[in-house]
Amino acid sequence: MNRDFASSGVAGVPIAPVCHPLQRVVIPSEARNLGFARHPRRTLVTRVLQTILIALTIAPVLSAQQSPKPLELSRTVRTWEFLPIVGTRAGLFGNETGRFEAWVYPLKIFRDFHLTFHVGDRALPAESLSRTLTVRPESATILYAGDSFRVRETIFVPVNEPGAVVLLDVETEQPLEIEAAFVGDFQLEWPAALGGTYIQWDTKLQAVVFGEETRKFAALVGSPTAQDAHLAYQTNYSSADENSLRLGVTQRGKETKVVLLSASITGAADAQKTYQHLLSSYKDLQLTAADFYREYLARTVSLELPDDALQQAYDWARISTIQGLVSNPYLGTGLVAGYRTSGTSQRPGFA
Repeated sequence: MNRDFASSGVAGVPIAPVCHPLQRVVIPSEARNLGFARHPRRTLVTRVLQTILIALTIAPVLSAQQSPKPLELSRTVRTWEFLPIVGTRAGLFGNETGRFEAWVYPLKIFRDFHLTFHVGDRALPAESLSRTLTVRPESATILYAGDSFRVRETIFVPVNEPGAVVLLDVETEQPLEIEAAFVGDFQLEWPAALGGTYIQWDTKLQAVVFGEETRKFAALVGSPTAQDAHLAYQTNYSSADENSLRLGVTQRGKETKVVLLSASITGAADAQKTYQHLLSSYKDLQLTAADFYREYLARTVSLELPDDALQQAYDWARISTIQGLVSNPYLGTGLVAGYRTSGTSQRPGFA
């Protein structure tokens, strides 16, 4: 802050001296002869102009103090780069093409989540159409662009909810259907393990349900528009590891699809409750998450740096610190060493 500004107005702007009401102003005879002292309108205009100048000088300063730039990074997709989207109770770990695995601590739900765009008789892998990535503290957005359509995939994890949301904003000139697919990997985080697990389709919830023989641990992955689900299976003569569901056809124009993920360590009923909460409140939860990180930056120690790039790097480092906070219902809450995909194992990249 400019101390001169705090004590004596804006630096560099002359302030007219204020005379005491009883003070006599002596005007030289030359000025009287020229008539300068006999034009109160000119004095008034001068003061008005000074006031306007001061206001215009102060406004940008106050605006900068009250409305900081939102923390956001955007660039061309780098297919090899690691991309984490996390809250305190869940995390999605993958790369910038939109392929990721899902955790609701301490459960791993699936791996190799990816999208396919069906246009006419063509099935287009989303990874081949990924163009740009935009990241904010609460979410990441990947833009996919084809010849006749664009899809913005916003991946979002609430701060304190055991689940995640994938929003798909579609804009197309011809019928387009999105297929979401993943490989089920329903297990406890290493070194713990579950016994026999199963997977089934819930027609009412329009979701894939994961469970295990004790009925203590459960997870759901679905969409209110989901249909034509194909589940993994294994027989003595054939097998398939991938689960998939189609999200309904967008004929033309704009439409939003949503994919939801929830899990619980206390049974299917609790997982369903979280699933319904995410479905009905994901917009509010996203705004709440954005406010949470904005308030975190405002209430913690900060520096005002002269270089914009350096300032942004510093603020992102502060966000990374709070996003290293993980809540495990069996172990409590604490900072982890870092994140990384676990692949086919059950150990994510933190200690």
